Amino acid sequence: MQERPLKAVVIGGDAAGMSAASQIKRRIKSAEVIVLEKTKDVSYGACSMPYNIGYDLDVEELIVMSAQDFKEKRGIDVRILNEATSINPTSNKVFVNNTATGRNYELEYDYLVIATGARATLPNIEGIYNDGVFKLKTLDDVRAIKKYIKEKNPKKCVLIGAGFINLEVADNFKRAGIEDITMLKRSSTVMSEFEDEVNEKLMEVLEKNGVKLVTGVDLKEIDGLTVKTNKGDFESDIINIGMGFTPNTELLEGSGVEIDKTSSAVVVDRYFKTNIDNIYSGGDCALLYHRILDKNIYLPSGNNANKSGKTAGANIAGANEKFAGVVGTRAFETFGLAVGKTGLSLKEAENAGFDAFKTVITAPTKAHGYPFQDKITIIFITEKGTGRLLGAQSIGDESAALRIDVMAAAIYANMTIKDIQGLDLVYSPPFAPVWDPILVCANQAVKKV
Repeated sequence: MQERPLKAVVIGGDAAGMSAASQIKRRIKSAEVIVLEKTKDVSYGACSMPYNIGYDLDVEELIVMSAQDFKEKRGIDVRILNEATSINPTSNKVFVNNTATGRNYELEYDYLVIATGARATLPNIEGIYNDGVFKLKTLDDVRAIKKYIKEKNPKKCVLIGAGFINLEVADNFKRAGIEDITMLKRSSTVMSEFEDEVNEKLMEVLEKNGVKLVTGVDLKEIDGLTVKTNKGDFESDIINIGMGFTPNTELLEGSGVEIDKTSSAVVVDRYFKTNIDNIYSGGDCALLYHRILDKNIYLPSGNNANKSGKTAGANIAGANEKFAGVVGTRAFETFGLAVGKTGLSLKEAENAGFDAFKTVITAPTKAHGYPFQDKITIIFITEKGTGRLLGAQSIGDESAALRIDVMAAAIYANMTIKDIQGLDLVYSPPFAPVWDPILVCANQAVKKV
């Protein structure tokens, strides 16, 4: 009697979900792989969405592969506009609602992947669903914002929150013709996970480009398109909320799948297996192992979603791959200023129990005498005694973000400042001086160790 092919159901059709599905199908060609996606879009470049608005590109260019492509080219049964409403791990079933037809049905599985992603965190105030109030998380959000800008031609904007997304949105809204931009932030700094030296430069570039930053803000309500706060009322023609993300894990309530109480994300091991043997999870709805902290944390990002989905899918197919972990590497650009971070900030290091210190240098990015000179600021967070690099930050031209990759590799390899001091980094006038800013920072940090 012929054995039935493995059947896997994946809930969520973006980075983690499609990576998991592709791995299963690639490794076990006979497997039946079904992907349930509640929207009409799968596998798209979400991180490019602000730039799509600023440069007025076709939204469809953000789609990497369509549902039809996955069906025809990879043999994956992708079902768009099909929302998983609940699961039953005891009977190995997923309950589904086809939102296009209204039909409810159930699916049995051998393995289940939870890749439901995250949604924009919204403030608990009146008016967040008013016409003209947006958040930027899905392709439909991009479509709605671009349609609104085209039809209403807004000139005044309020951005609630000052994280990565709204810093990119500020730049690209300006590019789209919205001149008057006010950014509201509850804390006293722009990016609390970055050092003061980075925040100071960020505030300078925002002011230089006409973005009014208001800190210490407590939101009261949104009345029409007026944001009412303890710092006064801020009128606008368009509002974008960028206050972080919340994992989409509500459908797991009562299922027995373990959920982290702090973040509401799915608890997984380093193979992306949940507490239930045949259920895996990855992407922005799940925790990730952090190499420095030696524990799971919630750190949503596109690259980590792809990696986690790939690992989960490979393990379902029998690969037994252990996830290497993350160190929190990220970068963004606003108004031509590149900002990067990897590892821990000084405050994060101290909160984690490390005895650490900070080294800050500003150095040229090109060789002496080469035209088009620029400077970047590099920051090292180093453990006292051992000299181990715990974190690094940079801000300046685009090379500031790229140099963070070197630091991410150094942290991954548990390198010390002395090790970094000896790195054979490139010297070429168009790209770097004899003493790269990384080496300059390492030379200064070594003195303190």
